[in-house]
Amino acid sequence: MPEHPLTTDRRTVLRAVLLGAAGLAATPLLAACGGAAGGRAGARVEDSGAGTASSVIRPIAEQNGLLEGLDLSYVSGTGPGDVQNKLLSGALDVASFGPLGAVVAAEAGSDVVLFSPNLTNHVRWLVPENSPYRTPADLRGKRVATPPNNSDAFRSTQLAAAVNGTDLNAEYELFPGAVLAGLALFDRGDVDAIVTIEPNATRLVGRGARQIATVGEQWAQGTGEDPASLILNGQGTVRAFLDRDPVAARAVADLRVRAHEIIRERPAVLTDLHEVYGIPATERAAIALLPERMRDVYPVEWGAPAFANLQRQVKVARQVGLVKAVPAQLPWTELGAA
Repeated sequence: MPEHPLTTDRRTVLRAVLLGAAGLAATPLLAACGGAAGGRAGARVEDSGAGTASSVIRPIAEQNGLLEGLDLSYVSGTGPGDVQNKLLSGALDVASFGPLGAVVAAEAGSDVVLFSPNLTNHVRWLVPENSPYRTPADLRGKRVATPPNNSDAFRSTQLAAAVNGTDLNAEYELFPGAVLAGLALFDRGDVDAIVTIEPNATRLVGRGARQIATVGEQWAQGTGEDPASLILNGQGTVRAFLDRDPVAARAVADLRVRAHEIIRERPAVLTDLHEVYGIPATERAAIALLPERMRDVYPVEWGAPAFANLQRQVKVARQVGLVKAVPAQLPWTELGAA
């Protein structure tokens, strides 16, 4: 079978289990961490691969000397569910975690806490260039490829639909699964639309697809909130790690914010890092769009406004039945100064 044009050299299979522990012991770690070395703050952190918005964080940190004083071990994951499983199993100290995923983890007895910004919502609805459909509402009853149904991206899409009175699962013919599988379905014309994340959405737009909505815009339509305020996920850990090593947690949080600040100040850096995103030099239209489309994906604030959005997401999710209950101890916190 010929390689899908958006895969570059990746052949990643995304797992669709949030809390299933099966197979974790057999998943090889690319690095192991025995704690801080020589007094340096140490942690095992998620190593994001091409095709994800977080893939640029490590090279930006390395290029700008942000790793000084840190002893980070990078552990790869195979997509939504996998890095969360690694966190819950103890194979990772820090991984991306959405607010609804953290609540689901709490329902299963895991004390996950979000402690720093990670990504604002960057889930997009796209249709082919010649499609007659102009809004997600036009696509009711139609075939739509989506991210895995255990992912932060899928849960946020459900949530944004719900605040507008729409039951995503009931009103669309969904094809949830690995991101690359969804892209293949879209390219072949097997679906009428795709809901996908960045930078894949930008690659599709660069090739002529039309973006008809964002999940942030849908959230704003239903809640009246700023569409840019919708948080996709934070950096998550288990509360025991925060208690055991607050210095390392603070260092990891500061690193992420400093990398985001560089992106906000110099978004053209994303153009230079297009290959890290998995975008080859031949896709010039997509590369040119990166600074404009990706800059706001990287938040720099963490505190009361962010927590208000997280709490609103959880409250709405409880109202529409996406989570069973809101935990007594909310799964996010603001770290003290180092």
